[in-house]
Amino acid sequence: MKKIVHVLYSGLGGHGSVFFSLVKADKNKLFNTGAIFCGIEKVRNDYVNQCKQLGVPYQSVRKIRRFDPFIFLKLYKAFRKARPDVLFLHGATFILPVLLYKKFHRKLKIIVRDTQAHHLKTKREKYWLQLAARHCDNLVFLTKESLDGAINELNIPSLHNKSLVISNGLDTDYYAPVTARDLSKKIVIGMQSRLQPIKDHPTLLKAFALLIKKYPNRHLVLRIAGDGETRVDLEKLAEELQIVSQTEFCGMLNEKELVNFMHSLDIYVHASFGETMSNSIMQAMACGLPIIASDVWGINNMITVNENGFLFPSKDELHLCECLNTLILNENIRTKLAANARLYAEKEFSSTELFNRYSQLY
Repeated sequence: MKKIVHVLYSGLGGHGSVFFSLVKADKNKLFNTGAIFCGIEKVRNDYVNQCKQLGVPYQSVRKIRRFDPFIFLKLYKAFRKARPDVLFLHGATFILPVLLYKKFHRKLKIIVRDTQAHHLKTKREKYWLQLAARHCDNLVFLTKESLDGAINELNIPSLHNKSLVISNGLDTDYYAPVTARDLSKKIVIGMQSRLQPIKDHPTLLKAFALLIKKYPNRHLVLRIAGDGETRVDLEKLAEELQIVSQTEFCGMLNEKELVNFMHSLDIYVHASFGETMSNSIMQAMACGLPIIASDVWGINNMITVNENGFLFPSKDELHLCECLNTLILNENIRTKLAANARLYAEKEFSSTELFNRYSQLY
């Protein structure tokens, strides 16, 4: 039985969702799958609990700060302990210790999954991706747009032969729709993501403040799930906008809590400056929520305006407020977008298809 070891981020993000979707989809236990969680953050308790429940061996490699000179050595030791046949990197950042490990284990297969929009990558991240593209066995992109962008930017002739597109997947039975509620008394709007500069949370907060002024007699609630470096600034902005009493910062959520979070919402908003393929939007779609999201790379290829969601320009709180207003006023549009979002999720995000595609690579 082949041993597949995934290297993924220890905190909140799409890596964990995809990893556990793959593990659960391997119903016949065709592979011996393990995990190495790495990052500044301590590995999430939810990930630890799921690994224990699913019988997945795991290691945690902690970075002591953003630049940890010993992180590559720590990972190399983790690889020696895990003894994988296939190393699956969720991102190219740690390709260097993988290549070092392969020098002594020639039969090792390397799969790299690129998960971040090209225009949001730093120079260092682009360098790691280029190095990975030259030396990995397969480079997986989440969308054709991402693949085309990499081919144009990296200028590596062999990239065509080793690259392919495999979309993310999730359990659409677990992320199931909830019955729509009457919005005449209470309206709950929400977003789930890491709190970091590449997300456009300030625009969401400002749009929500405008919405409150538009509906002074309605019970409006904004729920923001996730944690990260911008949380303090976002809480200060909520104070400045005088919306603290109607804004909930929910912090990090485990998977069960995340499903409950999605089920607590009437409208899902995803404000971002770019994605590769948003797991949060996928989850909201699977839960049958009407969605409003930023009109940016990695989102506008998932959402068709007036069919399964609305799009708004980045940093445009007025446009976002108008989209929210349209959904609040028109039940028929809400119902249509929600139903089509769910149908899109069922068709495009099958975890079984995800597993079958990766099985062929293994």
